Amino acid sequence: MAPDPIDPVPFGCRHCVTRGSFVGGNARTPRDCPTTTHPETSKDVSAYLSPERQALMRVANDAPFAPDGRLRNRVEELVFFARSQGMRRIGVAFCVSLLKEAQELGRILVAEGLEVELVCCRVGAVDHDEIGLPKANPEKFAAICNPVAQARLLDERGVDLIVQMGLCIGHDLILQQEARAPVTTLVVKDRVLDHHTIRALRP
Repeated sequence: MAPDPIDPVPFGCRHCVTRGSFVGGNARTPRDCPTTTHPETSKDVSAYLSPERQALMRVANDAPFAPDGRLRNRVEELVFFARSQGMRRIGVAFCVSLLKEAQELGRILVAEGLEVELVCCRVGAVDHDEIGLPKANPEKFAAICNPVAQARLLDERGVDLIVQMGLCIGHDLILQQEARAPVTTLVVKDRVLDHHTIRALRP
């Protein structure tokens, strides 16, 4: 494998079979494991020592497990995380194809004592023509996905966290760039695999 022109030592994670770093067994890691080749970055814990970052790491560590040891699903993790962080108002930026699922998420969050704001991707009813996007049928109206408006509207409502559901790749990046509130992903868009992208990676 040719070395990367930017970094003469490419990261070994792409061909690791030992997961040695997971158990602290550095002797078992590939020789180009970034744990050993880039210790100044991989072993630097200074970014985790502020009270805010430590609190966030503790919540992330606790989120997968309920008090009885049962694994939480991602929606349950979301509720736990929001409560643990003192978040009251949750914004949901969703794809129109997931309207029912987004509304069900809103119902669940409200039942858990949280406030919810939902904004659909086609908000604004802006035609493709207005920003120079091509259309399959030029004579017909076709609304753009509008992640900028989703982010701005949810920020206007003072949400503490934005949950994105099924936004197209690229639109999700725009939402994250535009939003002032932190953004987490609940559902990724995968039209072929019914949003279960991991199936493409498991032969």
